[in-house]
Amino acid sequence: MSHDNHHSGGSHEEHKHHILPESMGIKIWLILLFFTFITVWIAQFDFGAWNFIIAMAVATFKATLVCMFFMGLKYDSKENVVIFCTSFLFVTFFMILTFADVLIRSDSIPKGEAFFKTASGPAKFKKPWNSTPEIVAHGKALFDAQCVTCHGSAGQGNGPASAGLNPKPRNFTATDGWKNGRKPSVIVGTLTKGLNSMPAFATLPAEDRWALAHYVTQFGPSIDKDSPADLTKAGVDTSKDVIGEVVSKSVPVDFVIERMSEDNR
Repeated sequence: MSHDNHHSGGSHEEHKHHILPESMGIKIWLILLFFTFITVWIAQFDFGAWNFIIAMAVATFKATLVCMFFMGLKYDSKENVVIFCTSFLFVTFFMILTFADVLIRSDSIPKGEAFFKTASGPAKFKKPWNSTPEIVAHGKALFDAQCVTCHGSAGQGNGPASAGLNPKPRNFTATDGWKNGRKPSVIVGTLTKGLNSMPAFATLPAEDRWALAHYVTQFGPSIDKDSPADLTKAGVDTSKDVIGEVVSKSVPVDFVIERMSEDNR
């Protein structure tokens, strides 16, 4: 019986919790308030590249005080301290590696621009559903900037990113194999809704999609023209001169291509 009591008492002694004295708690609280004031005060100054480092140093010091005293790590067993610190280091390394990955991927986004590019303004072309040298030239510029990576500069579907895609990008020089046809209106529909490994580009302004469609048809040995019925089916109001105001957001093409390649692996 005495043995059990002794064992119980010893176990109680080994697992008892440390109670932080009120005086120590007040001291730590005052220190935290002081460094909070310091944080607000130094925010009024610009230290250049040191801004982030100073802010993180102050925050780390305050967090350390909270962990050591209010969370009791200073008085806890060494095993628990090691477990806590190891977990904290894991999260830190995870954040560092993630941040480094973001920095590498951000090379594809032009500096000074938002991730989602916004285009707004009046329409560039009257009746963009009608092919003109100007709209075809605009389509070529868009194709060179947006589509060459997958479809290749000659439109043969052999761009640098085509190796990671299944099925392969469309070969625009071939007249067969077009699921929806080769007319500009259906090409615009494909750009809008996407098809197979090609994502939808509905965020691209409508007149840009028409410009791309007109340029793409230039690769083939012949051009299939839209009939009035085709245009009506595509939702075109031929009584109007323009499609309307252009307000849209688009995602960087390099980002889309990378996502497509990963999804098809």
